[in-house]
Amino acid sequence: MWKTNEVLQFDDLLHRILLVKSGQIVWIRLEDPKALPEYILELQLLDWMEGARLSRSSDPYLSIHDQEPEFGSVAFEKREKNLRIIQPIIIDDECFESKIRAQRIAAVESSGMASKVYIYRLLRRFWQRGQRPNALLPDYKNSGAKGKTRAGVGTKKAGRTRKYGDGEGIKITADIEKLLHRTIEKYLLIQKNLQITTAHRRFLDLFAQYYPNVLPENRPTLRQFRYFYDREYKKPQRLVFQAHPGIYKKDIRPLISTATTQALGPGSRYEIDATIADIYLVADDDSNKIVGRPTIYIVIDVFSRMIAGFYIGLDNPSYVVAMQAIVNACSDKISICQRYEIDITQDEWPCLGLPDAILADRGEMMSHQVENMISEFNLRIESAPPKRGDAKGIVESCFSTLQSEFKPYAPGVVTGSRVKKHGERDYRLDAATSVSNFTQAILRTILFRNNYHVMEKYDRDADLPTEIPSIPLDLWNWGKQHRVGSLRQVDTEQLRIAVLPRKKASFSAFGVNVWGLYYTSAEILREGWLQRNAEIKRPQSLQAAYDPTCADTIYLFPQPNSRIYWTCSLTDRSRQFRGMTFWQVWDIQAEEKHHKANAKVSEDEKRRELDAFLKNTLASVVKKLPEDTLSDREKLSRIRKNKQQALHEERLQRNISSSDGCPDKTVEVVPIKQEDEDYRFPTFVPSLFDDQQEDDK
Repeated sequence: MWKTNEVLQFDDLLHRILLVKSGQIVWIRLEDPKALPEYILELQLLDWMEGARLSRSSDPYLSIHDQEPEFGSVAFEKREKNLRIIQPIIIDDECFESKIRAQRIAAVESSGMASKVYIYRLLRRFWQRGQRPNALLPDYKNSGAKGKTRAGVGTKKAGRTRKYGDGEGIKITADIEKLLHRTIEKYLLIQKNLQITTAHRRFLDLFAQYYPNVLPENRPTLRQFRYFYDREYKKPQRLVFQAHPGIYKKDIRPLISTATTQALGPGSRYEIDATIADIYLVADDDSNKIVGRPTIYIVIDVFSRMIAGFYIGLDNPSYVVAMQAIVNACSDKISICQRYEIDITQDEWPCLGLPDAILADRGEMMSHQVENMISEFNLRIESAPPKRGDAKGIVESCFSTLQSEFKPYAPGVVTGSRVKKHGERDYRLDAATSVSNFTQAILRTILFRNNYHVMEKYDRDADLPTEIPSIPLDLWNWGKQHRVGSLRQVDTEQLRIAVLPRKKASFSAFGVNVWGLYYTSAEILREGWLQRNAEIKRPQSLQAAYDPTCADTIYLFPQPNSRIYWTCSLTDRSRQFRGMTFWQVWDIQAEEKHHKANAKVSEDEKRRELDAFLKNTLASVVKKLPEDTLSDREKLSRIRKNKQQALHEERLQRNISSSDGCPDKTVEVVPIKQEDEDYRFPTFVPSLFDDQQEDDK
């Protein structure tokens, strides 16, 4: 029942059992500086335990035995020396007998190794602290009071006496410590902190205001200031105040978990992010045309680190481009790779379907269209906090892995700073890789990473077999069989249209108006919404999805909160924009508005000139009228006669002008035959009235 070295509490006093033998127990009181081993019956201990006077307790010296002093150190040498002194005494159990112990102590004392008092002190330490060699270690950890304020007496400064310079210094009192705290918190525990020497000068300025009678040579020194700063404010505490909160959370704070623990299996969570590649590319059709740096979007599975989707192009990161990458992640990759002359099988890139959640930046997912995607496909969208790249650490680290593969070989790679030294060549001029070649290289890299790359730092779960290597494809296949399957099959075309940006469409007799372009469809014509009649009631507000990469087609949703859509095409009224992207349309519209505004300025100028002419010419004729001698009735009765006379004079004047221009030329009049085509209606005109001819039939 009882064990050697067990600690018991008897009447609130701690005792250690030194020996258990033949119904008797030898114990010693722990906190008594003059204690010696005592014999006691085991039955007595049981009686005290039943009477609630005795209970088991924890060992207060247990931590001593975990220490291991360095070989050859002072603590190691003292432990070995003390052990040699008491070794002849504790060789057997008879050392607990007072007479035998006294004889052995006398023998050791006579050898000159130690005094009797010192021997008893070592024996008590050995027995009270657990009867192990470390019980004889000196308590150096309690020496010096490192990090604690020294309680000095009087006004004399603590520490060594000044050897060089005048003055004796000053003791740091509680009032001076308040000034130190105020200075440090104002100038050092801030994000844009000063140097410690500058902060010390600010402290001396404040100190001089409170203690003007203290001589400059006796003011607190930089060494005292630095000592107080290091003692009161530890490095972890300083980092909290001196680092920006976002930087602290992203780069400094402790990491106690990983993203993999939140992913139950493949498709449980995808991460998406974009970066501007560190390379300059050229156009596919002209190698001398530098088109800039491409944008790379990556969609990666958190559980397996499998790259599920991508986008490579020249568009800037945006919601539209991010949705293209998500659609790519849910689509079959075989046809995508064939476009770049890469043949794969379904087993090499099995990522097909919509995940349970997608983690992205707030900027890309701050769109009303995301709400439609969430409700229609039951997809959870998670947004990372602002300026927290560590929230998507998996996809962030993937970019450096992909780019490190092509950088040693590709020309035009971004290196160093854009500020070039004298004679240094601009790396942008070295661009020679086309967009298609770069896309092919990234695709090859993605396939290698998914199928063969061994991840050294992948944090494996306990149920993952050891024979499964940390390769994304192997982890994906294992997770599909043994973990919760979260991927859902969706119609790719329906998903593509669902994630397209939307805009409110207006109706008129010309068609559906989206971005100033007019569209129509068979369904719209069937509904009769384009009939030119006041009784026709057209919809007031319908949503239309549009693909920014193609202005020829839009997708009209005739019913709110429904997936049903009508495919609408451009009408002839907007034929100018066929075959263009919406970005080109917007550029042309902006240019037209620019020129229209300039023409409007010229129109206003000429209109003012016209107004001035009309005012001067027509408004002034009233003043030139002769004196009126006729009555109003006579004036009205002569209107017909006056018009005939004026018409006769106009015809006569026209004949005179015609004969003056060509006096000798004879004009031959050709009569129009009856069978000739009616000159009033050329042959091309009836085509304008096809609808009317059909009605006549």
